[in-house]
Amino acid sequence: MNQVQTALKALIEDETSFALPPETNDFSEDDWAWLLESLVSEQRILIWPFLKNIDTTAVLAGMREDARLQLVSSLPNKSVHKALANSDASQVIEVLDVLPTSVAKKFIKKLSKETQNHIRESLNYTDDQVGRYANHNVFTVNKSASVESILSELKSVDLPEYTDTFLVTDEQNIFIGEITINELFSAEPQDLVANIAKTSVHIVNADLPLLDASNLLKSTKKSMLPVVTETGELLGRFDINDALEIFQEHYEAQIAHLGQVSDEDLFAPVALSARRRAVWLGINLLTAFMASIVIGIFDKVVAEVVALAVLMPIVASMGGITGSQTLTLTIRGLATGQLGINNVSSLKRKEIAVAAINGVAWSLLVAIITGFWFENIALSIIIAGALIVNMLVAALFGILIPVTLDRMKIDPALAGSVILTTVTDIVGFFVFLGAASLILI
Repeated sequence: MNQVQTALKALIEDETSFALPPETNDFSEDDWAWLLESLVSEQRILIWPFLKNIDTTAVLAGMREDARLQLVSSLPNKSVHKALANSDASQVIEVLDVLPTSVAKKFIKKLSKETQNHIRESLNYTDDQVGRYANHNVFTVNKSASVESILSELKSVDLPEYTDTFLVTDEQNIFIGEITINELFSAEPQDLVANIAKTSVHIVNADLPLLDASNLLKSTKKSMLPVVTETGELLGRFDINDALEIFQEHYEAQIAHLGQVSDEDLFAPVALSARRRAVWLGINLLTAFMASIVIGIFDKVVAEVVALAVLMPIVASMGGITGSQTLTLTIRGLATGQLGINNVSSLKRKEIAVAAINGVAWSLLVAIITGFWFENIALSIIIAGALIVNMLVAALFGILIPVTLDRMKIDPALAGSVILTTVTDIVGFFVFLGAASLILI
């Protein structure tokens, strides 16, 4: 990486002296995608023309959408056309959304009729459905063919990666079943494929969400599954490489959303990044004002009993930590599919029980410390009660908030923490200061 940076610096100073470091000779398309994302925008544009013997469409497809959009929008149309020259349908679909409309239309017209048809079929599905990205590079066998003819054909074709099973179709491309390589070689030459193919097999419906398809493939322990339309037509295949990419993107998104930065390009323009984050900062500020309003209601109590101001952060912090632990657990369950309508009640009971045990234990400790510190038994009882209530509420809402957001099709990892913090702050301050105003004043 450092050597590439040094070479890029030389290019900026004198383009005629630039050469890619030898270490990049063995770079794969994924390596280049990763490298380009790690460079600032200007450096990406400078290095792009030097990717001579690289499948540049695969490089673009391997980049995150934000970085890909920035790069494509900065390149001349001629360079974009050149980059897409040898693309297949799957690669075109991957980058289509970031291409200028004029470039996309002009480019698609140059593709073969077969590739154009594949693209049209793919565009019938949304960008989170398997049908959108089904791999059309699949070796199929006709049910009427003989084993001998298939074995003869195999001698002259290059099989796609992850092909340990052949998909069987009829003359109308309707999916019939599958036959493994071992089964094919074990059969008699005169046997018909229709007689030895398995018809009861796992398939991926074309409208299935990508993450669900990935989990299905993982559970079958196969290297690929057929993607089938609602009419039974074979659309393509979904293989283990696709599933790994989906898992990687999904878990990266879960991590990134914890900081509300989503899949933002590492070197996105400052103005764009500032605008995106400003929304969440604004929401956070609004929720902070809501908590402040609750405190303001009891300002006279706080002014008279200074100890309340000292102890308020403890109430808010303990509730926040309890809630965030439950929130994280719930989001993980939703993300992995382990948590659903059938077992959410069980999780509620378990988390509330855990919060109750911890609430009682820690509130007793805080009450003892408060009693020795401020020599006020009433204050000790008040903070102990406030802690227990806030921790119970935090545990409950740590489940309710992400489950509700998930049902509303809002990413709970993105919005859950902001809402939960508001709830625990408001409830904690209201119970603590409200009880103090009734008992101490």
